[in-house]
Amino acid sequence: MYRAVEESVNRSLQSMSWCSYQGENLEKLTSWFSSSTDCTFVRLCSSGTLGVELALRSIQLTSDDEVLLSGYDYPGNFKSIEDIPAKVVLCNPSSSRRWTLGLEEIEQIAAPNTKAMVITHLHGELAPMPEIMDWAKRRGIIVIEDACQSHGATIGNRAAGAWGHLGVFSLGGSKLISAGRGGVVVTDDELFSQRMKVFCGRGNDAFALSEIQAAMALPQCELLGETHAKRSASADRLRSRLARYSWMEVVPYQPESSQAFYKFGICLKGGANKPLRDRVLAKLIEHGIEAGTGFAGFANRSRKRFRTVDTLDSTQRVADNTIVIHHTMLYDPFTETDGLEAIVSALDRANQEIV
Repeated sequence: MYRAVEESVNRSLQSMSWCSYQGENLEKLTSWFSSSTDCTFVRLCSSGTLGVELALRSIQLTSDDEVLLSGYDYPGNFKSIEDIPAKVVLCNPSSSRRWTLGLEEIEQIAAPNTKAMVITHLHGELAPMPEIMDWAKRRGIIVIEDACQSHGATIGNRAAGAWGHLGVFSLGGSKLISAGRGGVVVTDDELFSQRMKVFCGRGNDAFALSEIQAAMALPQCELLGETHAKRSASADRLRSRLARYSWMEVVPYQPESSQAFYKFGICLKGGANKPLRDRVLAKLIEHGIEAGTGFAGFANRSRKRFRTVDTLDSTQRVADNTIVIHHTMLYDPFTETDGLEAIVSALDRANQEIV
């Protein structure tokens, strides 16, 4: 992988295309995302966070309109809704999953002013997009599908990110496809695409991805099928190996999908237990595992900033109990290695010494 990225960047440097506003690599990257998602319109931009904001702006919300969001989600998505500005409405994550929204939670909180929702795939877990889309379309609610962690994933026979009215991907520093920075928005709606173009047009594209960034990302796109398969196989083996620990649950296997693992999610069982999570995480890090906590969640944010019908207790529990293992421990495409045995060994020690 490293050699492929190096060669692509060198070709861009030697041809001087790297300094072009629009070059061959940008065109190829646009085509790749259109082909891989089967979406007509592709907007390359400076980050996944901006991609969510562009998607929200394209549907022209007002300050009275509501956007549903999981109480456990990436902080930038909350801020993007506020910046439109629209009203944030928070749901607890699905009780039948771990980190994503389910239709039951959405139905409980939707209201006449609900105009859109941001549905995010997290920690290897994929939201139930077919049933969410069926429900949303019948009610005229726009779905923005955040697939920033899910390059290569499929739900049924469609790519993650291609189910929503708009889909967003990240090309950020540690993502499964990385250009250091960058994002992509895909849609089949020409009006949404045109509105994003108008918003970005400040003489030229004010939030653009560069030609040299595209040169970095392209080889990773072309090899995604291979790297995705290797990470998936490692995740399956890890899931099987960790099943013996009664004190944790790992990201569940979803048979109708092909899950992508930017992060491999682990959730401690029981009530919110941040001290135990931190002790287990310390053991992982002590043994050289690239791991961290999940998101902090929004349960402790001022109620003036959002509406909810929940206590958000389960949101807090998920936030306090989540550990995520970085995808390079499953498979590092630049070194052709995985850290599966190291993960299991570290958790064995945590099981003996902590739990």
